[in-house]
Amino acid sequence: MKNNKIFLITFSVVLIFVLLYGAYLLLNKEGGNDKKVAPVSSSDHIKWSPEKKHILITYSDLQCPACKTFEEMFSSFESSNSPDIDITKKVTFVYRHFPLYQIHEHAFETAHAVEAASNQNKFFQMLNAVFMKQSELDNAKDINTFITQTANQIGIESKKLLVDMKSKKVTDKVQNDLSSGEQAGISATPTFFLDGKKLEPMIPNDLKALLKSL
Repeated sequence: MKNNKIFLITFSVVLIFVLLYGAYLLLNKEGGNDKKVAPVSSSDHIKWSPEKKHILITYSDLQCPACKTFEEMFSSFESSNSPDIDITKKVTFVYRHFPLYQIHEHAFETAHAVEAASNQNKFFQMLNAVFMKQSELDNAKDINTFITQTANQIGIESKKLLVDMKSKKVTDKVQNDLSSGEQAGISATPTFFLDGKKLEPMIPNDLKALLKSL
């Protein structure tokens, strides 16, 4: 009788372990290890090499300090006398919105403003301008005034921009980028995908070295 009780207890423990381990494997199989980033489409904002031999997709938030640091590095590559200009000749850069609205008050509005600037063919100019004024943005009491002043500084028609910001086309694009990032398992910014593979978090110089090695 005692031996039967010990056997049942042992069997129950083993069974529970097997079931829990099986559930762990199932959840990991379905939950993120095989998640892929959405492929580049005609709605994406692209610069640098048109060849798409190597594709760097970045999900970014305009109030994220780390995103600003990387944006400054990327912009430095584009100078005609930059020692890293070769990166722009072999890498296709793709920017996608990932507004961290949970922690950044103006995450959606700034993403909408930058997206709306694409209607005036100044997406990357507005992107860079907002990033460069990030500290001012963080203290902005009136976001529309901040957006208007930033747009005017780079020759964007601000009245049209404010209207376009609220359009379905603009808001849908930002939301679609955010959704695609969530589906790819993103939880923080900046997050990079190089040739479809999600990169581990790294400092700017390490990413630059990786891109130069391609």
